[in-house]
Amino acid sequence: MKKPAFTLVEGICALIIASLVVINISLVMTSVKKANRVDLDSSIDWYLFIQELESPNHRFEVVQVQKRHLFLYSQVAQRNYELKGSVNLFLTCVRSGGYLPLLDNVKAHSFSFTQLDSRRVLIEVERTNGKTDSAIVNFYSQSKH
Repeated sequence: MKKPAFTLVEGICALIIASLVVINISLVMTSVKKANRVDLDSSIDWYLFIQELESPNHRFEVVQVQKRHLFLYSQVAQRNYELKGSVNLFLTCVRSGGYLPLLDNVKAHSFSFTQLDSRRVLIEVERTNGKTDSAIVNFYSQSKH
């Protein structure tokens, strides 16, 4: 007489179906986490970029503003810098060389600088994810250098 029970084949099929469900759920969760992280990372990058330009550690002041170039003077380091880029924005020291990357994931040449007055500059950037960021950066007053 046979007892009612699962056969070996039925047990293996149940395990395969359960593991496929778990794999699909983990793939969905990974993609959701990645999508959320990218949006958050670009926002954090933007605020860190603005904070670096307004930092008292540099005390940047505006020297000259062009559409794709921003020339700054650091009252702390007493050096001239240029903010420029293509797919990222970075600071270069005009005479001493070197650079400091400040903002990644910029759509190629999709940024602009507009001088509002002697201390304020409007910075607009289009990111590779299609998001547009803009901010008015308040630089320090010009010192006598």
